[in-house]
Amino acid sequence: MSRIYRRGKTYWIRAQRDGREHRRSLKTTDRKIAERRARLWLDELDAVAWGEKPRHSYADAEERFIREHLTTIKRGAALRYSDCLRHLSEHFGAMTLDQITSATLSDFETKRRLQGMSPSTIILDFKCLSSMLTSCVDWEWIESNGVTAYLRRRSKRGLKAGAARTRYLTEAEEVALLNAAGTALRQAIMLAIDTGLRREELFSLQWWQIDLDRGLITTTTKTKSGRPRVVPLPERSRAIVAALPRTVDYVLINPVARRRYGDMGEGLSRAQKRAGISDLRWHDLRRTAGCRWLQLDGKRIEEVSVLLGHSSIKITEECYAFLEAEQVAASLSGLTKVGTGTFANS
Repeated sequence: MSRIYRRGKTYWIRAQRDGREHRRSLKTTDRKIAERRARLWLDELDAVAWGEKPRHSYADAEERFIREHLTTIKRGAALRYSDCLRHLSEHFGAMTLDQITSATLSDFETKRRLQGMSPSTIILDFKCLSSMLTSCVDWEWIESNGVTAYLRRRSKRGLKAGAARTRYLTEAEEVALLNAAGTALRQAIMLAIDTGLRREELFSLQWWQIDLDRGLITTTTKTKSGRPRVVPLPERSRAIVAALPRTVDYVLINPVARRRYGDMGEGLSRAQKRAGISDLRWHDLRRTAGCRWLQLDGKRIEEVSVLLGHSSIKITEECYAFLEAEQVAASLSGLTKVGTGTFANS
């Protein structure tokens, strides 16, 4: 005996098995979806009663995955996965795990393409699902993760991430951008280029992390790799930081609101338009730092990998492989490099 009912706007189900009452939320406000999820759950109860291996639902897997996995990873990664799960749940939410097949995966890919999503975004969705199904294998809910094989097959037929971004500022572009930026934005841009800090590392920077005497910044463990590192603070940035007021714990603060900046993306967009440059994102400032360390300072790739806080040198090599191609192209066309990212006739 069972009954579907509502608590607030959400549907729940109550069922009697072997003299015991079972209840659970169906986690939806849609009656049809609730009925499908209710049938899956009742099948699981019956399978357990008969001593059979239950068919676990996607909804159960997602709930456990959020509880046991998303709470252990970094906030940024958890937020990205949470967005993926929203789309995955819309498609797979009423299915059991054994119903996630090549056919249903293909349906999901088609659906996301029709929504205008890029291959990179779709791949991220699949990687989230793959991580969840790998957890399900560990829990012995399923025997294998079919997403891995699906992605391998589809990568040969067009489902590939776009080319890695290679944009970085030339020295002339930097001068134009700084001239077009307000004081606070100009200071942040110079710090980003000089230190190679990630955006959140820069805007969450606190005074205790800075050693002005030695010209060093120590990051926290709240980095992408989860490991702290020490990065240099060159003379230009050291002078900027030394002149900043120390009214709160954070280094870069909004003087009016007296709190840290969260993001200067809009200011950067307006400044680049005024400067007459285009296609610039905040992360490109960090790439500019890496390019200059390699090109102007002559640092080895191993050193740059450490300064940028990459998890492995392989990542650094992949990110900056385009610089070698630029050098080859320059030599073949009779050009000599002048500064970062700029070339002139020799």
